[in-house]
Amino acid sequence: MKKRKDGRLQKSFLFNEKRYYVYGKTPQELSEKEFEKRKKLEEGTEDRENPTLNSYYDRFTEYRRNKIKEATIRCQFFQFRDCADIPVDKNGRTLGQMRIKEIKPYDILAVQAALEKSKRSSVTINNCMAHLSHVFNAAVRDETINRNPCKCIERVKRTEKPARETIHRALSQKETQAFFEAAKGSYYENMFKLMIQTGIRVGELAAINAFDVDNRNMMLHINKTVTRDELGLYEIGDSTKTESGMRDIPLTTKALESIKAQKRINRELFGTAASGTLFQSLEGKILREYQVNREINRICKAAEIEKFTCHAFRATFATRFIEQRPQDYKVLSEILGHSNIKITLNLYTHVMQESKIKAMNAVEIAL
Repeated sequence: MKKRKDGRLQKSFLFNEKRYYVYGKTPQELSEKEFEKRKKLEEGTEDRENPTLNSYYDRFTEYRRNKIKEATIRCQFFQFRDCADIPVDKNGRTLGQMRIKEIKPYDILAVQAALEKSKRSSVTINNCMAHLSHVFNAAVRDETINRNPCKCIERVKRTEKPARETIHRALSQKETQAFFEAAKGSYYENMFKLMIQTGIRVGELAAINAFDVDNRNMMLHINKTVTRDELGLYEIGDSTKTESGMRDIPLTTKALESIKAQKRINRELFGTAASGTLFQSLEGKILREYQVNREINRICKAAEIEKFTCHAFRATFATRFIEQRPQDYKVLSEILGHSNIKITLNLYTHVMQESKIKAMNAVEIAL
C-alpha cells in the first residue's frame, strides 16, 4: 500500500499472475475495494461490458503501464482526475462514477464548463479534455462504447500569451547580462551557464555524471534525464525524454569551465558527489526543476527583470544560434535533441520573423 501525492492511497495485488490496483482514501476503503474486485475476478463477473468511467480508466492504465513512462501515467492521471471528479448530474454523481455507455456530449460540456469556471488556463483545460478523449477513443477501439462523446466538443479558445513569449521566452542580450551579473555567487550559477551555452533541459542537466563529460574531446554525452515514477518520486531515468534526446553536444571552453567549477564546489560542499551526479541540489540530492526556478525568480527580482523559468535558457541558446548560424538549423535540431525537425523549423520561423521586424524598424527613410 502506498500513499499518492494527491493524498489517495493505492494498493496492488496479483490475481492469476496479473497485477490489479485499487484506490481509496482510507485503508478500510482499500480493503473493501480489494475484496470486491477479488470476488468479481474469482466469479468472472467483473463489470467489463459497461464499467464506470473510473473503473474503465483503471483498466486503461493497466494496459498502458508497461508501454509508456511512469511520469506520463502520473501526469495523465491528474488530468483525468480533474475531469472525472466533477459532478455532472443533479444527484451529485461525478463523471467518473457514471457508466461509460451513459456518458453523453452534454456531460462532457458540463465538465469543460466547470474547468473553465475553476480559472484553469486554456492550455490546461485543452490538455485535460484531450486526454479524456483519448480514453474514450480507446473504449471505442475495444468496442466498450460505439462513439466518443468528446468528438463534437470544441477546444477552449486560448486567451493567454504563449509561454514562449513570457516565462519560456528567449532572453534579450540586456536581460542575459543583467541576470548573470545578479547571479554571481549563486550556488546555481554554473548550472545556469551550462544550460544557456548548450540548450540542455534541466532534467538532462540534473542527470549528468562524471562519465558523461569527455574532457579530451570536449563533448557532453546526454543519455538520460530526471523523471518521476507513478507516485511522484524523483529518479534518474535510464533514457532521455525521447529517442532523439540521446545525443553528444560539443562543449565550448566556457561550457567546460562551468562543469569544472561545479566539480570544485561539489568537493567543497559534499566531498564526494552524494547522488552520483555533477549538478545536485544544495542538500546533495537529485536536482529538481522547481528548485532551479525558485532561484531564478529570486535573481530576477534582484536584477529587476521580468521572471522566467529555466526553459528560457534553452530558448535563448536556440535563438542566439539561429540568429548567428541560420543555415545550420539541422545542426541545432541535433544539439537540442528535437524529436522532429518541424519543432526546430517553427523556432527558426519565429526568430526570423522577429529579426525582420527589428530590421525594418531600424530602417530610416526620409519622406
